[in-house]
Amino acid sequence: MLAMGWFTMGAGLLPGRERLRGRGEVVVLAGYGFLAAFGYGTAMNLAGWPFMGALASSVAFDPQAAVPANVARFVAYCLATSLGWDLGRAIVTVVLTLTLGPALLKALRRATRRAAFETPVTFGGPPG
Repeated sequence: MLAMGWFTMGAGLLPGRERLRGRGEVVVLAGYGFLAAFGYGTAMNLAGWPFMGALASSVAFDPQAAVPANVARFVAYCLATSLGWDLGRAIVTVVLTLTLGPALLKALRRATRRAAFETPVTFGGPPG
């Protein structure tokens, strides 16, 4: 849940979205979704890869190996175990963002306008 929260928060923090409206905004969100799908998969792989055990395979984390060797093992692990899932997740994210994105953004903007309200603030001593 933490990894998903990081990547969904990133969509809301994309710079320049305020200036983009319509198709441009949806394309930026779809591009971010494509990259974030691979980032999410990598973060999820990193959560379990060190605990596989060195005897499991030649792509497992080896505490005795140097950093470049472990990075190469991790890349091989990601390619071997989750590239298909990550690529599928990325494609589905792009397709759904391009098809449903405009309607969802419109509905969210309408809800934001309706929920916006201000409460008068008064400064002073206690009533009475």
